[in-house]
Amino acid sequence: MHRLIAVAAVLVLLPCSPAVLAENEPVVEWLGFAAVRAGWVEGQPGWIEGGFGRLAAGGDAPGDRELWVRGETQLGLRFEPSVSWRGKLHAVARASTADNQGDAVGLTEAWARYQRAVGHRGELALTGGLFFFPTSQENIDPLWASPYTLTYSAINSWFAEEFRPLGLDAEWQSYTGQGDIWSLGATVFGGNDTMGTLLAWRGWAMHDRLGGFDEKLPLPPVFSLEDGRYFGAQRHFSTTAFGSDLDGRPGWAARARFDRGQAFSGQVAWVDNRGDRRLHGDEWAWATRFAHAGGHWQVSDSVELMGEFTHGNTRIRFPGSPWVDADFRAAYLMASVATTTGRWSLRHDRFHVDDRLANPAWGLFNDRGRALTLAWIRDIADRSRFGVELLWLESDRSVAAQSGFPADTDGLSLLAEWRIKFH
Repeated sequence: MHRLIAVAAVLVLLPCSPAVLAENEPVVEWLGFAAVRAGWVEGQPGWIEGGFGRLAAGGDAPGDRELWVRGETQLGLRFEPSVSWRGKLHAVARASTADNQGDAVGLTEAWARYQRAVGHRGELALTGGLFFFPTSQENIDPLWASPYTLTYSAINSWFAEEFRPLGLDAEWQSYTGQGDIWSLGATVFGGNDTMGTLLAWRGWAMHDRLGGFDEKLPLPPVFSLEDGRYFGAQRHFSTTAFGSDLDGRPGWAARARFDRGQAFSGQVAWVDNRGDRRLHGDEWAWATRFAHAGGHWQVSDSVELMGEFTHGNTRIRFPGSPWVDADFRAAYLMASVATTTGRWSLRHDRFHVDDRLANPAWGLFNDRGRALTLAWIRDIADRSRFGVELLWLESDRSVAAQSGFPADTDGLSLLAEWRIKFH
């Protein structure tokens, strides 16, 4: 695993070597945005506040209402030392009136890519470093942002917080005479051994918060995580989503994609982090594997349809006995219409976690939920945008009731955001 990370670091640094820089005058571009978001939210304390709520903020209990404000800046540096080489650094800084228990500043991406033509209609790309897994149908803007909604789907909220490959990715593309593109990709990665922790002990959530490298994210007050209980060895009510590798076993992923110009695209993927399911200090290496599928259809110049689906399993165990074994699945469908007054988007999410053990002494980790999101976003000239979003979420969480909190984890939020872009 250490060799894998070393090779990734070499790939990141190689484009900056004098030999490469001498070939072409390097191109350096700054991009990013500063945003102010204000919202009214109803429900239990949000997950980032250390509660059982599904949203980024919440009240004190179901039905309680809270006003909150967040300021955020994201900054990216894109560089192209030569025609074949490019790279990216991406960091985020934020502050909120909510009781945010995460880091105020974080590194979200750091990668370098080498591309070259293979024959007349092929291209090979190699990427090394820390990067987003390329499956999202909604997070298509620079800095992994969405032009459709202020809050991401449950699937991409999970990816934003808990899945960020650190390793090597290879992608081969073949161009047909009709303009279609067939792509095959494979990834070897580390540093994602705890992937599955949040799904099992917290459940699905919905937000737009990008986790940072080595950031400690809060866990809800699950009774079996208390000191002296079954999972009391877990770092006290927190987890590092991605950072240092725990078990020295690299994970892998594979994907295939088809693009028909701008009209249609479809993709399938398989991810397996190959966690050894054992306790390493105060964190478990979860064995998490899942299938993923997504597609996008440009119905007309102004109408888009898209969706994603994921289904998998996550587990940990002491030697000889699984202690958490949960199946999970989630899906969303979204329609978006661009008008002269702005873009309107409507998304429907469903998500589940099924506890295969159903042992009340350890915790009942079943999870059920659905959500509707209606958003309006309008670009203002070239440099800013304004958006308003209404999100309704219905869900329940069995382990919340076992831990002395209401099982009702419903949420309702009304958000407004003004974003200033710089590029």
